[in-house]
Amino acid sequence: MNQKAMKAALKKYLPLDKAVDVNDRVVLRVLEIDAEREKYALKALEKHFSENILPILALYLTLQNGEDLSDNALEMTRKITEEMYLIGRKRMAFLGRFSFFYRLIKRMTPKMMKDFFPSEGWDIEWLEVSKKRVAFNMHACFYLDSLTKYGVPELTPVFCGLDDLIYDGVSPHLNWQRSGTLGRGDTHCDFQFINPKAE
Repeated sequence: MNQKAMKAALKKYLPLDKAVDVNDRVVLRVLEIDAEREKYALKALEKHFSENILPILALYLTLQNGEDLSDNALEMTRKITEEMYLIGRKRMAFLGRFSFFYRLIKRMTPKMMKDFFPSEGWDIEWLEVSKKRVAFNMHACFYLDSLTKYGVPELTPVFCGLDDLIYDGVSPHLNWQRSGTLGRGDTHCDFQFINPKAE
């Protein structure tokens, strides 16, 4: 968990004393959930839960329990999460300056999905890996399943939005397209990385 990034994001949207208080309560909530939760034998699933899902889940639950923040908990969680993950967009934007960016996406995406998004957590249907586009659909998602178990499936779109944050308009050498996600109530998540030179 990147506690430093969360603390900085909280300070952007909340008064300093409130940000510190919320951050401290999030840390405690993380410890509580972590002590009671299922640990995943598969390294990729454990990494996704402990580093990505758990801190944002703890943040959302903490904000829900804050008397003056509960009505706005989901929107505040979205803002804080996006602020925390802006570094991902900045890194992608750096690579996106180079003309070989699409070729890099084409080469790395299948390997990344195989290594970090195993079938135990995701049901992925590959559609195309070509000079024109890299496209696949997800029919099951570990994030949605995990958050549903904790009774907060409405939090899933916050994570869906991170894909848009990182890829949408990030490079003149890549077009990102998506029509829906499981977390937003659609039948599947579609991922399309399109080579603008081939359109």
